[in-house]
Amino acid sequence: MRYREFCGRRVSEIGFGGWVVGSDLYPLDDDAARALVKKAVDLGINFFDTADVYGRGRSEELLGRWLAGYDVVISTKVGYDFYSGGKPERRFDPPYLEMAAARSAERLGRRPNLLMIHNPTTRQVREAAPWLRSRRGAVADCVGAALGPETDVLEQGLAALEEGLDAIMYVFNILERHPGAELTARGRGRGLLVRVPDATGVLTDRFNPAPEGHRTLRPREWLLKARAVVEREVAPLARELGLTLGQYAVKYLLSHPITTVFVTATTPDELEEYAAASDGKPLPPDHLERLASIHLPN
Repeated sequence: MRYREFCGRRVSEIGFGGWVVGSDLYPLDDDAARALVKKAVDLGINFFDTADVYGRGRSEELLGRWLAGYDVVISTKVGYDFYSGGKPERRFDPPYLEMAAARSAERLGRRPNLLMIHNPTTRQVREAAPWLRSRRGAVADCVGAALGPETDVLEQGLAALEEGLDAIMYVFNILERHPGAELTARGRGRGLLVRVPDATGVLTDRFNPAPEGHRTLRPREWLLKARAVVEREVAPLARELGLTLGQYAVKYLLSHPITTVFVTATTPDELEEYAAASDGKPLPPDHLERLASIHLPN
């Protein structure tokens, strides 16, 4: 495992997506999830991301318990008010954020290294930024914004950078390069945390046209069209380098000046596969040029 600098720490290029722990987004029991966390640590992964809304606090609680005593970097996200009952609604007013940050720290058993607001609009980024900056070093070492699911992610990300936040998290992969490529170019020097490197399973050797859990958020028609493009234009390039599709997808991102790629892994084998992509060898320039010409049908 190789490491990059962020928030005064050396963080692993591959990060652990904690949405698979303690939540209903993925059908993973606690024993399997704990084994995954241990595998991540054994592989040298030291950057773990979660959110208070995952399992209504349970993901934070379990990760905090299982990672106690380990020298790791933990990121969490707040902003979905599940404390009031019913469907969580987004809230970013300072009193709520202060309360949510304190509750997250209690569940984690420690102050997080990074605290991000979860899926804010552009207006909410700008309104919450003064509180985030004022509480940097108190509620967390660094502060940021996890972007989406709105369509104006570029605007949100640029607002976060303009407001002086330390990190942004966003979708970026071979098939979905906008606005991730621009955010990566304009966010140099900040924490650039990438999620969904596998394009919801399309960029893996485990493609399932009828996915379960959180992956069902993608329309099946999009998955099938995207997979056809992958098999025609991406898979041959991966085979040329002796890589799995998942490794190739991660290497594509690590060939850019990002900080960490957060992967979704539900088995130790998947996690090991992704971790192997962190070997200091970027994709060849001609591969990057060919990937830049790939376009998905609408």
